[in-house]
Amino acid sequence: MSYILNSYIEEINETLSSIENKLKNNNNNKEEIKKLFQDVENDISLMKLEYSNNINNKNNINNDPICKVVLSRYDQLKLQFNKSQLISNDNNNNNNNNNNNNNKSPNFNSSTNETREKLLNLNRMVENNTKMIQLARQEISSMTNLATDITTTLHSQTEQMKNMDKKFDSIDSNIDKSNKTVDKMSKRWF
Repeated sequence: MSYILNSYIEEINETLSSIENKLKNNNNNKEEIKKLFQDVENDISLMKLEYSNNINNKNNINNDPICKVVLSRYDQLKLQFNKSQLISNDNNNNNNNNNNNNNKSPNFNSSTNETREKLLNLNRMVENNTKMIQLARQEISSMTNLATDITTTLHSQTEQMKNMDKKFDSIDSNIDKSNKTVDKMSKRWF
């Protein structure tokens, strides 16, 4: 992977960590978090462009394990942010409706049901993204193990090739000796 791609990934991870900290600390500055998400989205689009320019076109950025983890983390944080916004909007609606009218209206119930449906969908998406991240980690682990096995195999095969080369040198030497011996024997007989 090129240096530029690595720098995009590092920058995206730093911004995502900042967003994650703000979300954990219940930072209510939504505009600041939205700005950070816009920065990440810009970096992701630039990273995709750089990836398509530098990496063989047969590969897709969504198949690259490192990029896949970064994109999944982005999706997960975006869902978490949207979920927190929905919850805060729902709380604001509850407060406004309680202040305006203590009786629950049918419209409010449908709004609450829609919000619950959205939250359930968001929870499912978060679970799916978490599973995708776990699968990506497992895939990276298995790729690392495979790379280690291949390196070990290549090392042993290299040693075998070196030993074969030594044997061929020995065989060559024996053939030369036998040729000389045969020549000497043929001179004596003829």
